[in-house]
Amino acid sequence: MATVNLAPSSTVSNDWDVPSGTAHGNLSDSDDATVIRTNVQNDECIVQILNHSFGHGEVITSVRHYIRGFKHNARSGDTEVQVILENSGGTTLYSDNHQLLFNGYVPQDFYGTARTTSDGSNPWSQSDITGLRLNINTSPEDPPSFSYAAVVKAYVEVTYTVAVTDNAIFFGTNF
Repeated sequence: MATVNLAPSSTVSNDWDVPSGTAHGNLSDSDDATVIRTNVQNDECIVQILNHSFGHGEVITSVRHYIRGFKHNARSGDTEVQVILENSGGTTLYSDNHQLLFNGYVPQDFYGTARTTSDGSNPWSQSDITGLRLNINTSPEDPPSFSYAAVVKAYVEVTYTVAVTDNAIFFGTNF
């Protein structure tokens, strides 16, 4: 099994605050100081995921999302965010909710459920992976009072089997 992490490559739409840079840039870098954040319910940030071409014979076995985030401007508690994996047309494929905790501004890692099919019955294909989007939103819950939901990193993790190659070697034979 091999794994590739597909980072955000562009911003489709965004209601979240982006203190510097772009939403997709902040979510794809390795710096926990670059964030997207919101203190409003029903805000969403939709990012396009980097395309990846799988080779002949490689089989996608599962897809899941990853976010890294926290709640801030608070003394305690949590706030819930929803992460939706969408196709290129914006149709929901799968969604998971995550509780962002206040814990001294230290981001925590959250993984979505590993999905083995693209639609509940058909295996993932190259065309399913092309154009994937992540929709990170605060639809489930309003961040309480003046606190913020903050996300510092996001990507889609694709697990696949590597194609077997035929490495036949002929010794000492003239053809």
